[in-house]
Amino acid sequence: MKTLIVFYSRTGCTRSAAQEVGRLLGADLEELRETEDRSGAGGYLRAGRDAMCKRTSELHPTTRRPEAYDLVILGTPVWGFTVCPAIRTWLMLEAANLKSVAFLCTQGGSGAERTQAEMTEITGKVPVARLVLRDRDIRGNACADAIAAFAEACR
Repeated sequence: MKTLIVFYSRTGCTRSAAQEVGRLLGADLEELRETEDRSGAGGYLRAGRDAMCKRTSELHPTTRRPEAYDLVILGTPVWGFTVCPAIRTWLMLEAANLKSVAFLCTQGGSGAERTQAEMTEITGKVPVARLVLRDRDIRGNACADAIAAFAEACR
C-alpha cells in the first residue's frame, strides 16, 4: 500500500513522530510550510489564535499529489483544541482527493479528540487509525510502542 504522511510542525514534535511513522511504513513525507513565520513567543500566540478562529494559512507549494496514494496520514499539532491552520488549509484543498486517512495528533495539553473529530468532518472520512502523542513523550522517546502500534494499524 502506498502511503503519504502530510504534516505540519512548529516545534519539531509532530515532525519527529511523522518521520518515525514514515520510517516504519516506508511512507513518503510532505511537510507543510506556511509563508507566515510562527517562531518565537509571538508566533506561538498567533498560532493559537489563528487555530481557535479556524483560520487558514498561505502554504508554500507541495510536491506530492494525495490522489496517488492509498492512504494519507495527517499529522497536526493540537493548537487551541483544534487543527492547526496549515493542516486545515491543506485539507480544505485536498479532501476530495483522499482515498483513505489516518490521524496523528501531537499535543502539549489536551484537545486531540476534538481535533480528530474536526478532521473527520473536513475530510468526510473515518480514519483507519488514530494516534495521540504528548509532546513530552516524544521528546523523552517514550512513545515507540504507540507509534509502532499505529503504524501496524495503518498497514
